[in-house]
Amino acid sequence: MDAGREAIESGAQPKSQIQSQNVMSYLVLARRWRPLRFSEVVGQPHVVRTLLNSIGKGRIAHAYLFSGPRGVGKTTTARLLARALNCQNPDDSEPCGKCPSCAAISDDRFIDVIEIDAASNRGIDDIRQLRDGVRYAPIEGKVKTYIIDEVHMLTEPAFNALLKTLEEPPEHAYFCLATTDPQKVPATILSRCQRFDFRRISVADIRDHLEKICRAEDIEYELDALDHVARKADGSVRDSLSLLDQVIAFSRGKVLRADVDEVLGEVRLDLYFKAVGLVNSRSMAEAFKLDEELAAAGTDPQDFILGLESHLVQILQVKSVGVENVDVPPDAVKDFKGAAQQFTEADLIRLIQFCSTAEVDIRRKFNPRTRLQLLLLRFAAMENSVMLADLIDRIENVAAGKPDDVHRAAGSVARPEVAETPTQPVPGRVDGKKSDAHVADKPQQISLNNAHSDNAADSAPVSEETQSGKAAKKKIVPIPDNPLEVAQNAWDEICDRIALKHNSSSKLMKFDGYPVGYENGYLKIRFTSRYHMDNARSRKQALQRELASFVGNVNLNFEVGELPARKVAGDKQEDDPALRLLMDRFNAHPQE
Repeated sequence: MDAGREAIESGAQPKSQIQSQNVMSYLVLARRWRPLRFSEVVGQPHVVRTLLNSIGKGRIAHAYLFSGPRGVGKTTTARLLARALNCQNPDDSEPCGKCPSCAAISDDRFIDVIEIDAASNRGIDDIRQLRDGVRYAPIEGKVKTYIIDEVHMLTEPAFNALLKTLEEPPEHAYFCLATTDPQKVPATILSRCQRFDFRRISVADIRDHLEKICRAEDIEYELDALDHVARKADGSVRDSLSLLDQVIAFSRGKVLRADVDEVLGEVRLDLYFKAVGLVNSRSMAEAFKLDEELAAAGTDPQDFILGLESHLVQILQVKSVGVENVDVPPDAVKDFKGAAQQFTEADLIRLIQFCSTAEVDIRRKFNPRTRLQLLLLRFAAMENSVMLADLIDRIENVAAGKPDDVHRAAGSVARPEVAETPTQPVPGRVDGKKSDAHVADKPQQISLNNAHSDNAADSAPVSEETQSGKAAKKKIVPIPDNPLEVAQNAWDEICDRIALKHNSSSKLMKFDGYPVGYENGYLKIRFTSRYHMDNARSRKQALQRELASFVGNVNLNFEVGELPARKVAGDKQEDDPALRLLMDRFNAHPQE
C-alpha cells in the first residue's frame, strides 16, 4: 500500500492499475479486424460487386435485406454501406475512412446511423418510434441509415407497422435489414427489399484471412493449426477470430496444432477413420476399445457422433465426385480415398442414417454414452447392402444349375466366409429340360455371402454350352424392320415376364396397355388410364430390358387413350400362370 501511495504521489501509476488499463483497452480480433472497405469483406464477392456498382451509378435501393448464417459479414456490410453513403471523399465508391463521417461511423457515434436490435426491440411501439423519427432530415451526414439486426424477431404487428415506411421512405432514409432466418420474414417485407444471400465462407478463405492477421500481428503460427481453426469455425469469420483469440491466449502468442487440439477439444481425424474401420473389422472388442478411448479423452458423445456424421458425408462426396472436388485436409487425402474405395454409396448412406438416429436419440435425453456404444456396435455388426434384383438373379442362377455370375458392386465391404447351407434340389426343369436322376440326387448349395459366392463362381467349371447360354442371355437383338409388329406380338409374353420378376400389379399392363406406334427409335405405348400409365412408368427399366430381347434397344413414350382393337393371347382365364397353378393344385376346371 505504501509503495502504491508513493507511486501516486510521485505521479507514477501503480503496476496493478497499468495492468487494469491494458486489460480494458484490449480490443478482440473480431472487432479490431472488422472490414473498413468493401474490398476487405471476406468471401462475399457477389454482394460487394453489386453494392459498389449501385453506389457508383447512383442506383441505390431504399431497402436491403442481408440474409445468411452468423459471422459472414451482414451487419459489417450494412455499416460499410452507411459509410459509403455518408462519406465526404469517396474513393471509387469505397468509403475513404478518413473524413469525419467515416471516423464517426467507425466509432459508433454517428447520430444518423441508427442500429436497432430487433431481438430486444421487437414490439410495435419500437417500430412506431422508428417511423416517427424517419421523417426528420439527417443532422450530421447526407442520409439517415437504419440497420435492423435479426429482423425476423419482430412481431407480426411490428412488421405491419413497418410496411408503409419501408415501401415509401423519405428520400434521405435507407434501410438495411439483417437476418439469419429469412423464412420468418413476411413476404410483404421481402418484396419491398433487395435481397442478398450471404454465403458460408470456405475453409480456404478463412484460413487465408487468419494467416494475414497472424502476420500483421506478428504471431507465430502453423498453417495446419490455422486450417483446423478455420474448419472448426464452420464458415463463420467471426467465430474463427474468436477461436484464434482463445488459442493465442492459451499458447502465449503462438498458434500451434497441439495447442489448438487441446483448446478446442477436437476429436482426432484418425479416431473417425477408426470408427469407420469397424465395419471391415467386424470386431465388437475394437468397438468397446474405441468407446473407452473416447471416454478417457473426455469426448462428448454427441459431438463425436455429429463429427462422425460429417466425416461419412465427406467420404461419400469423395466417392461420388472425387477427392479433388471435396475440401478435405491435405494430409488426409490418401485416407479418404482408401475409405471411399471400401464402401458402396448405399453402405455409406446407411452409416450416415445410423449416426443421425443416434444423435436424435441423444437429443431425446437418452443416455449419451450408451447411444454411442450402440452406434459403434452397429458399425461392427453391419452387413453390406445387396441389391434385391441381383439377389433374385443369383438365386435363379443357382437354382438353374448355372454359376453365380452376379457379382457385388465394386468397392463394397468384404465379409468373412460363412459355412454353406445345403438345400434340396429344385424339382422340375433346368434350362427348359427335365433334370435327370443324377442331377436330382445331387444337393444344390446356395450361399448368399458375397465373398464366398464370388470365389465359388470363379472356381466352378463352366461348360462351353453354359458359356454360350450366358452370352445368348446377355445378347441384345438388333432392331427389326417392323419393331411395332414384333412388340405387339410379344407384348403378352413381355408383361408376363415382368409380372413374374416383380409383382402381380405389373400384369395390368398386359390388359390395359398396348404398343401403338414406333418412330425414330421411340416405341409408343398407350394405356387406358393415367393410373396404369404411372404403374408402367415405375417399371420402365424392366420393360425396356424385356423389350430389348425382341426389338433391341428402344426408347419408350407413354400416353393415355383408347386402345386399338386387338386379340390378346391370354384372354382365356386358364392361360393365366397363377390361375393355372391353382387349378392344378386343387384339381379344378373352369366353368362355362
